[in-house]
Amino acid sequence: MLAAGSSSRMGTAKQLLHWQGDSLIVNEIKKSLDLKLVETYVVLGANFELIKKEINCYPIHILNNKQWDLGMGSSINYGVRYLISNQVNFDAVLFSLVDQPLINVNHLSSLTSKFYSNPNRIIATKMKNRIGVPAIFPKTFCSELSELKEDFGARYIIEKHKDGLITIDGGDKTIDIDTLEQYNALLKREKE
Repeated sequence: MLAAGSSSRMGTAKQLLHWQGDSLIVNEIKKSLDLKLVETYVVLGANFELIKKEINCYPIHILNNKQWDLGMGSSINYGVRYLISNQVNFDAVLFSLVDQPLINVNHLSSLTSKFYSNPNRIIATKMKNRIGVPAIFPKTFCSELSELKEDFGARYIIEKHKDGLITIDGGDKTIDIDTLEQYNALLKREKE
């Protein structure tokens, strides 16, 4: 499940910024589709119609979180509630974000492989100063995920269950893009 954040700090739809010949959101969708064994659900909010036009051609499910302005927690909540209320058959939910373009499909595959050998544990990405997404949550955590509100995101649940957590190091690939300056710096770094 991809959660596409808002663009208030960027001045434009962050998801549509160019990245390696695609947009950030298409880059993330392609990684998800490369995993093969997963169904991809994309939770959108701000700029729904504009972004939907960009991704409508992919074999994915596009969800419209009309309360996106409440924060990332509301997008996770919305996506998980959608899966439950539509009786989608799933074992776990893998959350990834469009603003971490350096995370590659190999890292996502490592997370899924670790989940298959530990199907009752949260598998999360270890970053420089914290642990977070991309992360896989077994279905048993869906009731907690569906209660997230505002901008708490999945890190709140990861922290709550840190004693039973399994992490995979994301190395130098876990950079988030939150500003145009960060985006431009990352573009420059990738060209070097």
